[in-house]
Amino acid sequence: MKIKKFTARTEQEAIAKVKEELGLNALILNIRKTKPKGIFSLFRKPITEITAAYEDKVSKKAEENNEQLAAAAKETAVVEESSTFKRQQDKITGLEQKLASQEELIGKLMEQLSLTGLSNRSQARKYDNRLIQVFYDTLVAQGVTSDIAEKVLEDVNSIDDASQIDIKLVSTIVYNTIVNILGPAEPIELVKTKRTRFVILMGPTGVGKTTTIAKISSILMLYHNLKVGLITADTYRIAAIEQLKTYAEILGIDVDVIYNSQDLENHLEPIVDQENDVVLIDTAGRSHRNQENFKELGELLALLPDSEKYLTLSLTTKYEDLLSIANSYSVLTDYKLVFTKLDETSCYGAILNLCYLTGKRMAYITNGQNVPDDIEVAHPENITKALLGIGGAHY
Repeated sequence: MKIKKFTARTEQEAIAKVKEELGLNALILNIRKTKPKGIFSLFRKPITEITAAYEDKVSKKAEENNEQLAAAAKETAVVEESSTFKRQQDKITGLEQKLASQEELIGKLMEQLSLTGLSNRSQARKYDNRLIQVFYDTLVAQGVTSDIAEKVLEDVNSIDDASQIDIKLVSTIVYNTIVNILGPAEPIELVKTKRTRFVILMGPTGVGKTTTIAKISSILMLYHNLKVGLITADTYRIAAIEQLKTYAEILGIDVDVIYNSQDLENHLEPIVDQENDVVLIDTAGRSHRNQENFKELGELLALLPDSEKYLTLSLTTKYEDLLSIANSYSVLTDYKLVFTKLDETSCYGAILNLCYLTGKRMAYITNGQNVPDDIEVAHPENITKALLGIGGAHY
């Protein structure tokens, strides 16, 4: 399936566009209204945006034309299109993007310095160098603990010759240090394999596991043509089962409901026989203080030792509680991190704190309720820029 977005002045006009272009079999995934921007926004009406899914049916004649075009393109291909050239181009593009990020970072920090001026003289300062102090204050204001902020600035502060400490050097060192702490993101691999892969989402109640599973399922199916299966073990909340079933119905897949580890064991063979590429499992919200709940989750995880585990955490949760939760789940199993509700906070320091203290890698961040739009891979470069006060953690 493929997806396409349509915009119109009203919901009725947008739906009419969907029916006219995609036909009556198109599935409407999301409807939302967007407010106009700019100085004349008060005089303009909101716009309705509809996201629809449809089968990509290509006619036989179109297929023949495509084959002819592909053959012609292959015959006229030149040496510059070789794999070596492409790798070189990708490397150059990556370096250019990194350079652009560094230049943007330096420009924003210079603005901060000019605004700060000498106003910090009367305040308690940790560093004699005003430039390093600005970085420290920025990180702490973002919720980074003072100990970890000091660790980030350790290499800069150890430079003996103060005359060498300029904004370009400091920003480069700090930027790279944070990116290295966060490490590369480790989302679900978007490839077909010979065996079914199981992905388990864990975490406390109310962090958005069910919605996150719906978003990931949509992306795997609509964008990457993977066959997806769903299992929910969240039988403590009837609403969670119904919510997941609603999303599954839209996507045209079934949901298996299990009540304990024995149920899961009984479902494994039939699910594997369905030849799913990925099976996502929604677990019940578990309090990290309840040992009995953790025992039940441990029994479920033991049945799938090779599964990928993702701990889902909300950034609106108090940092001390986030750390306690992460440490408790670390005892239970290894995992990767999914951070939700970025749209409800402007402080991202907990992300750096947890990655530093737990050594875990990020996978995804979510920033709203819209399925499948409000989720993306957690790029360390974007989060680093947000921590340094030059943008949000997502773009």
